[in-house]
Amino acid sequence: MNPKPEKKKTFIMFPSVKDFMREQSGDVKKELNGIVFLLERDGTLSYPYAEKIQGEDLFAIRIIQAGNIRIFYVYGLENRVYAIHGYVKKTQEIPQREMAIARKALKWLIQKGLVS
Repeated sequence: MNPKPEKKKTFIMFPSVKDFMREQSGDVKKELNGIVFLLERDGTLSYPYAEKIQGEDLFAIRIIQAGNIRIFYVYGLENRVYAIHGYVKKTQEIPQREMAIARKALKWLIQKGLVS
């Protein structure tokens, strides 16, 4: 029997992201779970699974096979990764409303000392 691989990161979803994901299809949830597995195992994600948001201390998981979903996340202290906001992508540009929500969540994490 193979031992369980050591996790480099722990993925933690904000309650709002959990609520958002409850509304998504099983295929979207399955795709997210696969991407989260890679993130926890490898410690980072690269394209096409994720992208750095230009000019921000934010990243976005790209769920593209089962839907067009983005989950904003940040790297926190103690090998934690926080999923802070999710939305359905409908346009090329990130809507300002979605960025504002993600920035507010990041600011909260910084204030709590969970992200440097």
